Amino acid sequence: RVATAPLGPMCMEPSSPPTHARRVKRPTTAAPSFAIATVTRNPHRFGAWLDYYRRLGAAHVFLAVEQSPDVVAYCEAHAAGFVTLSVASEQSNPYFTLIDRQEAHVNAALAGCAVHGVDWLFHVDDDELLHFCEPWEEVARRVPRDADCLVLTNVEAVPDHAGSDFTTISRFFLDDDLFLCYVNGKAGGRVGSTAASGSHRFTGVEWLVPLESAMLMHFESCPYGRWRDKFMHYASLQRKMSDIPFRFYVDSILACRRVVAERRERERRNERSAAGLRSSRRTGVARKMRLGSGEAALRGFWRRRKLLHYTAHPGAIVTVRHLALRDPAPGQTRGGRGGRAAPAAALLCHWGERRKEGLNLDT
Repeated sequence: RVATAPLGPMCMEPSSPPTHARRVKRPTTAAPSFAIATVTRNPHRFGAWLDYYRRLGAAHVFLAVEQSPDVVAYCEAHAAGFVTLSVASEQSNPYFTLIDRQEAHVNAALAGCAVHGVDWLFHVDDDELLHFCEPWEEVARRVPRDADCLVLTNVEAVPDHAGSDFTTISRFFLDDDLFLCYVNGKAGGRVGSTAASGSHRFTGVEWLVPLESAMLMHFESCPYGRWRDKFMHYASLQRKMSDIPFRFYVDSILACRRVVAERRERERRNERSAAGLRSSRRTGVARKMRLGSGEAALRGFWRRRKLLHYTAHPGAIVTVRHLALRDPAPGQTRGGRGGRAAPAAALLCHWGERRKEGLNLDT
């Protein structure tokens, strides 16, 4: 890709011709609006996640729901008019087809945004929060006129304990050389002049949003229970491991497989000696003990590979007071539509400059 001179080195030429959608005209004085597109399966604290985007100022949320009837029921009861739902069928191998499903959903959401007169669409996962360190209107005002894809830097959540989730975590890891998952950010697309390009980009000219202005907070494997359920699910379906690019994912799947195999072996041994356990109560206790031993192994893995992963690099951790936090610290303000920059703005700027030097914006 070749950089365009007026926009600087972080604005890239389109990888494919942009697609155009019919849009509802908005008054020229209106503030730019944005929407969210997400593919979700058994999300953690979905009501709080959705409420976050209400408070952030999203005009609409486009949701593709997989195997989560409780999410559908919640949206029908509490989010009519704010959420557009599509219900997907069960996937036989969800990991390797996820990008295709996300891309199709984002393109459908772009068409929906055009109908509703929404200006920008951000694609995020159900374990991610878009965070503005300054008002969204200020971010949008600085977007170059020919930029169609706003690239957001992703940061990884640093949990304090097994129960930490997006309502309690305020520390984030910035060194993408040591991330457990993807490092190439997520993006927002300008409605009417772009299309999805994989799950991390839109077509068209790219502009990297400064890290001190906005970021994508990724709550990878938080809390512990979300990690366990996610990778036990993958372990039951995933057969080919060589194409998974993240070592943490591969090792998590293997750890879950070992626990499942050990549980099955214990169950077989128990069945062979079941004649000696005449009390059904004793059988129930034995089963609980078997499952408990597997749970301890999984908790130990998560503690070593997630909880303690970031402790050796405290200089790469920044505190961000965001809208989802239940108990903001005294004297600090949260970000959002009217929020101020994160407390460690200087550190964010420092890391932003480092990323500009070596960030690969290709998907």
